[in-house]
Amino acid sequence: MSEECYEVIFRGDLLAGQSVIEVKQRLAQLFNADATRIDQMFSGKPVVVKRNLDMETAERYQSTLLKAGALVDIRPATTNEAISEEKPVDSSNNDSGLIQESESEQCQQPQEQVLEDIDFDVAPVGADVLSPEDKKDFTPVDVDTSSLTIAETGSDVLADENKKEFVPQDVDTSSLSIDDPE
Repeated sequence: MSEECYEVIFRGDLLAGQSVIEVKQRLAQLFNADATRIDQMFSGKPVVVKRNLDMETAERYQSTLLKAGALVDIRPATTNEAISEEKPVDSSNNDSGLIQESESEQCQQPQEQVLEDIDFDVAPVGADVLSPEDKKDFTPVDVDTSSLTIAETGSDVLADENKKEFVPQDVDTSSLSIDDPE
């Protein structure tokens, strides 16, 4: 019986208000990696930071990376090779406080599990983007609109009892001036 395994994925997203330069510096320190290795993580493609983790350990990675300003996702581990696995984490000599796990904490992923290729694209205008299982049944509601009317363009739509009397105000603007923009 094998427990569920997870992987931590980084796509280059940052916590709101964080500077890319500062987050890269924090990640370099956190992972004990050089700037080139960290720049590879910001390629725009999903990068597996760590795989074969139990949920608790994956959440600790997520929390630590969030403190550094990086937003990561946790998803069930796969053996899909379409996502490149970068290994900036060197847990053997990591003194920065990033989670270190023993072999007993890591999950053993079955070799035969394969996830079908994930391909993102923009749907054409008017296309149905929801899968059948995501669709909710739509039941139209019969609303009686027979009592509603539409007023003519420019007509007064307020009833007399709802109108407020306009009282012109005498405002002295003689002290105001406009400077020349040049």
